[in-house]
Parts: sequence; structure tokens; C-alpha cells
Amino acid sequence: MQKLTTRFLVTSLLLIVLVSCKSYQIEGANKVASAITNFQNLYFSNPETDYVYKAHIEVYGNDLSGVFVVKKINDSIHRVVLTTDFGNKLLDFEVSETDFKINYVVENLNKKIVINTLKKDFVLLLKANHKVDEVFENGTSIIFKSNEGNRTNFFYENSDDNQYVKLVHTIHAKEKVTFSFLPKNTTFAESIIIQHHNIKLKIELTQINN
Repeated sequence: MQKLTTRFLVTSLLLIVLVSCKSYQIEGANKVASAITNFQNLYFSNPETDYVYKAHIEVYGNDLSGVFVVKKINDSIHRVVLTTDFGNKLLDFEVSETDFKINYVVENLNKKIVINTLKKDFVLLLKANHKVDEVFENGTSIIFKSNEGNRTNFFYENSDDNQYVKLVHTIHAKEKVTFSFLPKNTTFAESIIIQHHNIKLKIELTQINN
């Protein structure tokens, strides 16, 4: 079962092809003056918490499921483990803002295109600090814009409670990935959706209550 699951995931991700998409625009937003120079992502920041989620992955019209666990092991590193529903380990890696270390990857998943896609997603998901270049408001959200060369991230906070609810990642101003969060508190999102716009890949994470 594990072999069939991982083989399917690899085959699906190998079908990834780049396609054009429209330039990203913040709807109804106005630039505002702000002294804020850093956006801090507090999700996954508590080292005493095991962040455990049910994982549902949609790849090219097919569904996979498993368990996704994140643990902050020191000030800069998170450990991430992905298993099947039957408990078979698929991935085990450590993520920091400057490094990505693979502790284990099942053979059928050990493909460059698979690892690179997951690496980019989970670095964005877990990175704690981002410089802020511009700040916008659109009535319901405060949006922090962070430029990184040809890549730009837009971090959305609710205007009423300052909860972090969305990240839009663009390359050359084209929207590539959207991360949507349903906050439980400032350090825990009870559900997370990672939606790619140029490939048929969607990852849904739903908290498993202990």
C-alpha cells in the first residue's frame, strides 16, 4: 500500500508543467505609512507543542491522505514528519530559514522535483521572520509585502484581531501558491490549505485533537 501511494504521488508531481497566470493584485488595497519592518509568523513557534494534522493531498484529480506532524526542536529548526494513514513513514526532514535536511525519505518519493516542491512549501509555511517592504490595507485586512528578488510574499492579517490568515506567494508578480489559515490562537492554526495555482496540487491540513 505504501509503495503504491508513494509511486502515485511521484508520478503525479512529475507531471508538473509551468503555465502562465495573471499578475497578482491586492483587491481594493491602499498603501499606508508604517514603521513595521518585520512580519513574524507565530504558527508552529511553541517548542512544547506537537502540531499534529490530518493531511489530505489532491494531486491531478486524485486524493491521498496521511498524518503530518511538526515539532519545533530549537530556536531555528522545525522537524516535519509525514506518514501514511497506516503509520508508514514517507518523509522526515528538518527545516530552518537557511537549511533543509532530509532525515528520511521513502525511496519512491526521493525525486528532485518532489523534494523541491515540498521544500519550498514547508519553508514558506514554517519560516518565522520576514522583512516588510510595504504595508497595505483593504478594509478587512492588513497586508505586509515582502520582496525577495523575483519572489514576493503577501502576508494577510485580519484588521479586527491581527490574526494571520493568508500568505500569497508570487514569482515575477504571478500568483503561484496561496496558504490559507484558520487560526485557533496566535501560535496554532487549526486548519491550513496550501493551494498551488500553476500545478494541480492542493494540501489540506486539519488539526487532530489530542
